[in-house]
Amino acid sequence: MLIYDVILTKTAQKLHEKLPSKLREGVDRCLNWLETSPKKGPNIRRLEGQAGYFRYQVGGWRIVYRVEDETGEVRVYDIRPRGDVYKH
Repeated sequence: MLIYDVILTKTAQKLHEKLPSKLREGVDRCLNWLETSPKKGPNIRRLEGQAGYFRYQVGGWRIVYRVEDETGEVRVYDIRPRGDVYKH
């Protein structure tokens, strides 16, 4: 089984630090899940029109990331409420 390195961009890291503690716990569980299974799961969907990009649903929040199989990395780009995440 391939273990991916989950990397948060500077923007995602700042957003992660500002999250309320309960929501941050949920996001941390998601990030742990992405280490082993970034493409399949009950809360994971592929983003249309953007090759390699996915979103993970955590309650009313979305985590947008890209899976880079060549390097074994998952790059997290955004952590925002559902209504805001797709505008950026």
